[in-house]
Amino acid sequence: MAGEQRDIVWIASYPKSGNTWVRFLACNLLYGPQQSASALNALAPDIHESGRQLVTAAYRGLVKTHFAYSPELPLAQRTAAAIQIVRDPADVLASNFHYARRRGDDLGDARTAFDRYVEAFILHRGDPRWIRFGMGTWEENVTSWLEARHKFPVLSLKYEDMAANPRQACRSLAQLLRPTASPDEIEQAIANSTFERMREVEDADIRDKRIGIFYKPYLQESIDSGLRFMRRGAPGEGAARLNPKQRAGMAAAFRPLLSQLGYSHY
Repeated sequence: MAGEQRDIVWIASYPKSGNTWVRFLACNLLYGPQQSASALNALAPDIHESGRQLVTAAYRGLVKTHFAYSPELPLAQRTAAAIQIVRDPADVLASNFHYARRRGDDLGDARTAFDRYVEAFILHRGDPRWIRFGMGTWEENVTSWLEARHKFPVLSLKYEDMAANPRQACRSLAQLLRPTASPDEIEQAIANSTFERMREVEDADIRDKRIGIFYKPYLQESIDSGLRFMRRGAPGEGAARLNPKQRAGMAAAFRPLLSQLGYSHY
């Protein structure tokens, strides 16, 4: 429609797929080193926390979402582009399990609880909690953002490729968000977005009780017990935890999309 504003760039993913990493990388590239999660959230707000304010305010720029794309997505009509992050669903599964433990969910014995969680993830084709919150199954969420479906550009980033070659991922982000970025600026953005650097930001947020991604008062007990948002992030960890039956179940649930995305180890 003529006259439409197109000024929103989504950072989109299924939960626990690397969205925070890409937000740090993008904001470090665009705005310089980020020192706290609250500062990051001001520059790339979370639609799940700030949806009403974003819709009513004259905001433009980066927005995080875990929603599947649809025309009913808040601000959808203002979409200029999207950055989609995709991650091996076994790693997504494992990371969501640990996130639920950090959130304080009573999951019982860790090994038994993990097996139950895997069973539920396969049965529902995603985390049942996120499905209830309107984020769809893992497959629905991922396919909703795929480039071929949209008239706006979509930069798809695989978590595993980012881990193997963060420089290429940052160059791709720069081409979309800041084509004039110099090689040195790209290198600085990468250095300020490493796992170790984000863990330092998490430690500082916890120490200073700065409310944001890494610290909220209700998480204090989990934090004191050693459960962190920035845990490991190593590709392949989830698949390594699955037994053969669970691995076969994941393959059966997601085979066409796994093949399309190049996840061939199932």
